[in-house]
Amino acid sequence: MARIALDRETRRQQLLEAAVRVFARKGYRETSIDDIITEAEVARGTFYLYFPGKKEIFLAIIDHYFELVSELVDRLMGEEWPARLDRARFREHVLTWLRFFMEHRDLTKVIYREATSIDPQFEDRWNRLSETVKHFLIERVRALQRRGHLRQTLDPHAWALFMEGVFHAAICHYILQLDQPDLEWLADQWVDLMFWGIAPRG
Repeated sequence: MARIALDRETRRQQLLEAAVRVFARKGYRETSIDDIITEAEVARGTFYLYFPGKKEIFLAIIDHYFELVSELVDRLMGEEWPARLDRARFREHVLTWLRFFMEHRDLTKVIYREATSIDPQFEDRWNRLSETVKHFLIERVRALQRRGHLRQTLDPHAWALFMEGVFHAAICHYILQLDQPDLEWLADQWVDLMFWGIAPRG
Protein backbone atom coordinates (compact mmCIF):
# COMPACT_ATOMS: atom_id res chain seq x y z
CA MET A 1 0.00 0.00 0.00
CA ALA A 2 1.43 3.38 -0.98
CA ARG A 3 2.30 5.68 1.91
CA ILE A 4 0.61 9.06 2.01
CA ALA A 5 2.98 12.03 2.19
CA LEU A 6 2.24 14.00 5.36
CA ASP A 7 3.70 17.25 6.66
CA ARG A 8 6.16 16.96 9.53
CA GLU A 9 3.82 17.96 12.36
CA THR A 10 1.03 15.69 11.12
CA ARG A 11 3.42 12.73 10.90
CA ARG A 12 4.74 13.43 14.40
CA GLN A 13 1.20 13.56 15.74
CA GLN A 14 0.42 10.29 13.98
CA LEU A 15 3.34 8.65 15.76
CA LEU A 16 2.29 10.09 19.13
CA GLU A 17 -1.28 8.87 18.75
CA ALA A 18 -0.08 5.40 17.73
CA ALA A 19 2.28 5.26 20.70
CA VAL A 20 -0.51 6.28 23.08
CA ARG A 21 -2.70 3.44 21.82
CA VAL A 22 0.07 0.87 22.16
CA PHE A 23 1.26 2.07 25.58
CA ALA A 24 -2.33 2.03 26.84
CA ARG A 25 -2.82 -1.51 25.52
CA LYS A 26 0.50 -3.13 26.39
CA GLY A 27 2.17 -0.88 28.96
CA TYR A 28 5.47 0.94 28.59
CA ARG A 29 7.82 -1.92 29.36
CA GLU A 30 6.13 -4.41 27.03
CA THR A 31 5.95 -1.97 24.12
CA SER A 32 8.67 -1.94 21.47
CA ILE A 33 9.44 0.54 18.73
CA ASP A 34 8.32 -2.15 16.29
CA ASP A 35 4.91 -2.12 17.98
CA ILE A 36 4.65 1.64 17.54
CA ILE A 37 5.69 1.75 13.89
CA THR A 38 3.36 -1.14 13.10
CA GLU A 39 0.48 0.72 14.76
CA ALA A 40 1.39 3.95 12.95
CA GLU A 41 2.05 2.16 9.64
CA VAL A 42 5.38 3.90 9.11
CA ALA A 43 8.93 2.71 8.47
CA ARG A 44 11.47 2.45 11.28
CA GLY A 45 13.54 5.21 9.66
CA THR A 46 10.54 7.52 9.80
CA PHE A 47 10.22 6.95 13.54
CA TYR A 48 13.85 7.94 14.11
CA LEU A 49 13.37 11.16 12.17
CA TYR A 50 11.15 12.32 15.03
CA PHE A 51 12.23 10.45 18.18
CA PRO A 52 15.60 8.92 19.21
CA GLY A 53 13.88 6.07 21.05
CA LYS A 54 10.96 4.76 23.05
CA LYS A 55 11.53 6.90 26.13
CA GLU A 56 11.67 10.09 24.10
CA ILE A 57 8.30 9.47 22.48
CA PHE A 58 6.90 8.60 25.90
CA LEU A 59 8.15 11.92 27.32
CA ALA A 60 6.61 13.71 24.34
CA ILE A 61 3.29 12.07 25.25
CA ILE A 62 3.61 13.42 28.80
CA ASP A 63 4.31 16.91 27.47
CA HIS A 64 1.27 16.71 25.19
CA TYR A 65 -0.92 15.66 28.12
CA PHE A 66 0.21 18.63 30.20
CA GLU A 67 -0.49 20.97 27.31
CA LEU A 68 -4.06 19.70 27.08
CA VAL A 69 -4.68 19.83 30.83
CA SER A 70 -3.10 23.27 31.16
CA GLU A 71 -5.31 24.63 28.38
CA LEU A 72 -8.40 23.35 30.21
CA VAL A 73 -7.23 24.76 33.55
CA ASP A 74 -6.55 28.16 31.98
CA ARG A 75 -9.98 28.22 30.34
CA LEU A 76 -11.80 27.33 33.54
CA MET A 77 -9.77 29.73 35.64
CA GLY A 78 -10.66 32.52 33.23
CA GLU A 79 -14.41 32.00 33.65
CA GLU A 80 -16.50 34.23 35.90
CA TRP A 81 -18.35 32.34 38.61
CA PRO A 82 -21.77 33.37 39.93
CA ALA A 83 -22.00 35.24 43.22
CA ARG A 84 -23.41 32.18 44.97
CA LEU A 85 -22.67 28.48 44.95
CA ASP A 86 -24.72 27.08 42.09
CA ARG A 87 -25.26 23.32 41.80
CA ALA A 88 -25.83 23.34 38.04
CA ARG A 89 -22.66 25.38 37.42
CA PHE A 90 -20.61 23.16 39.74
CA ARG A 91 -21.98 20.04 38.03
CA GLU A 92 -21.03 21.39 34.61
CA HIS A 93 -17.47 21.98 35.76
CA VAL A 94 -17.25 18.43 37.09
CA LEU A 95 -18.65 17.07 33.82
CA THR A 96 -16.17 19.16 31.82
CA TRP A 97 -13.30 17.40 33.56
CA LEU A 98 -14.86 13.96 33.34
CA ARG A 99 -15.54 14.38 29.63
CA PHE A 100 -11.96 15.54 29.10
CA PHE A 101 -10.57 12.37 30.68
CA MET A 102 -13.05 10.23 28.76
CA GLU A 103 -12.20 11.91 25.45
CA HIS A 104 -8.49 11.32 26.09
CA ARG A 105 -8.98 7.96 27.75
CA ASP A 106 -5.94 6.13 26.34
CA LEU A 107 -3.73 9.13 27.06
CA THR A 108 -5.09 9.36 30.61
CA LYS A 109 -4.48 5.65 31.12
CA VAL A 110 -0.84 6.01 30.03
CA ILE A 111 -0.30 8.99 32.34
CA TYR A 112 -1.96 7.58 35.42
CA ARG A 113 -0.71 4.01 35.12
CA GLU A 114 2.72 4.42 33.58
CA ALA A 115 4.27 7.84 33.77
CA THR A 116 5.26 8.09 37.42
CA SER A 117 7.30 4.90 37.17
CA ILE A 118 9.09 5.89 33.94
CA ASP A 119 10.08 9.53 34.23
CA PRO A 120 11.40 10.91 37.55
CA GLN A 121 10.75 14.43 36.26
CA PHE A 122 7.06 13.65 35.77
CA GLU A 123 6.29 13.99 39.48
CA ASP A 124 7.69 17.52 39.60
CA ARG A 125 5.66 18.52 36.55
CA TRP A 126 2.55 16.89 37.94
CA ASN A 127 2.99 18.65 41.29
CA ARG A 128 3.30 22.04 39.59
CA LEU A 129 0.10 21.50 37.64
CA SER A 130 -1.64 20.12 40.72
CA GLU A 131 -0.66 23.24 42.68
CA THR A 132 -2.18 25.42 39.96
CA VAL A 133 -5.49 23.55 40.15
CA LYS A 134 -5.48 23.59 43.97
CA HIS A 135 -4.80 27.32 43.99
CA PHE A 136 -7.81 27.81 41.71
CA LEU A 137 -10.05 25.74 44.03
CA ILE A 138 -8.77 27.46 47.17
CA GLU A 139 -9.42 30.94 45.79
CA ARG A 140 -12.94 29.97 44.67
CA VAL A 141 -13.76 28.62 48.13
CA ARG A 142 -12.42 31.76 49.81
CA ALA A 143 -14.47 34.00 47.52
CA LEU A 144 -17.66 32.07 48.30
CA GLN A 145 -16.87 32.17 52.02
CA ARG A 146 -16.48 35.95 51.87
CA ARG A 147 -19.94 36.17 50.33
CA GLY A 148 -21.41 33.95 53.04
CA HIS A 149 -22.29 31.07 50.70
CA LEU A 150 -20.00 28.50 52.33
CA ARG A 151 -19.47 27.77 56.01
CA GLN A 152 -16.51 29.59 57.47
CA THR A 153 -15.13 26.46 59.16
CA LEU A 154 -14.46 24.82 55.79
CA ASP A 155 -10.71 24.85 55.25
CA PRO A 156 -10.06 25.74 51.58
CA HIS A 157 -6.83 23.72 51.56
CA ALA A 158 -8.65 20.64 52.84
CA TRP A 159 -11.36 21.12 50.18
CA ALA A 160 -8.75 21.25 47.42
CA LEU A 161 -7.02 18.15 48.82
CA PHE A 162 -10.27 16.18 48.95
CA MET A 163 -11.24 17.23 45.44
CA GLU A 164 -7.89 16.08 44.08
CA GLY A 165 -8.34 12.69 45.73
CA VAL A 166 -11.86 12.27 44.38
CA PHE A 167 -10.71 13.06 40.85
CA HIS A 168 -7.89 10.54 41.04
CA ALA A 169 -10.17 7.78 42.33
CA ALA A 170 -12.91 8.57 39.79
CA ILE A 171 -10.40 8.38 36.93
CA CYS A 172 -8.47 5.29 37.98
CA HIS A 173 -11.26 3.21 39.47
CA TYR A 174 -14.24 4.21 37.35
CA ILE A 175 -13.50 5.93 34.04
CA LEU A 176 -10.54 3.69 33.17
CA GLN A 177 -12.16 0.50 34.47
CA LEU A 178 -15.48 0.52 32.60
CA ASP A 179 -16.15 0.35 28.87
CA GLN A 180 -19.05 2.79 29.10
CA PRO A 181 -18.80 4.82 32.33
CA ASP A 182 -21.88 6.87 33.13
CA LEU A 183 -20.45 10.37 33.50
CA GLU A 184 -23.83 11.98 34.13
CA TRP A 185 -24.48 9.63 37.05
CA LEU A 186 -20.99 10.16 38.42
CA ALA A 187 -21.30 13.95 38.22
CA ASP A 188 -24.68 13.90 40.00
CA GLN A 189 -23.41 11.67 42.81
CA TRP A 190 -20.25 13.73 43.15
CA VAL A 191 -22.00 17.11 43.28
CA ASP A 192 -24.68 15.91 45.69
CA LEU A 193 -21.99 14.57 48.02
CA MET A 194 -20.11 17.86 47.89
CA PHE A 195 -23.24 19.94 48.46
CA TRP A 196 -25.08 17.87 51.05
CA GLY A 197 -22.65 15.29 52.46
CA ILE A 198 -24.03 11.96 53.64
CA ALA A 199 -26.55 13.03 56.30
CA PRO A 200 -30.28 12.94 55.38
CA ARG A 201 -31.44 16.29 54.01
CA GLY A 202 -33.84 18.24 56.19
